[in-house]
Amino acid sequence: MKILHTNWVAGLYLLLLLTGALIPLGMGSTALNNNYTFHIRADYLLHALFYIPLPVVLLLSRWGRRVGLMQVILFSILVVVLFETVQMLVPYRAFNINDLIANGVGVVIGLVAAVFIWRRFSQ
Repeated sequence: MKILHTNWVAGLYLLLLLTGALIPLGMGSTALNNNYTFHIRADYLLHALFYIPLPVVLLLSRWGRRVGLMQVILFSILVVVLFETVQMLVPYRAFNINDLIANGVGVVIGLVAAVFIWRRFSQ
């Protein structure tokens, strides 16, 4: 089975995630940066859903197949931390530890799928 030109797909996906981390959201009457320790908002589910494909797309890319599973795992974690942390530098966005955790949950779910895909394609 020929894999698509996933380097382009991975690059576009990373650009989409970064854009989503930087565009202004919630500029109306409700602010999205109220931090509660055990309060779960609906957008946490969206955070997780957006990051589930990240390790899969990276693993299927030419780069991911060349460097291996461990580097894809480390890079996925780095992307999650970096994209949430960069929001501290953007005036209309805010760092939220709960968003970081939700992003991490999405990556972990994606990593489970990536491991199954890795085993299938490496046999």
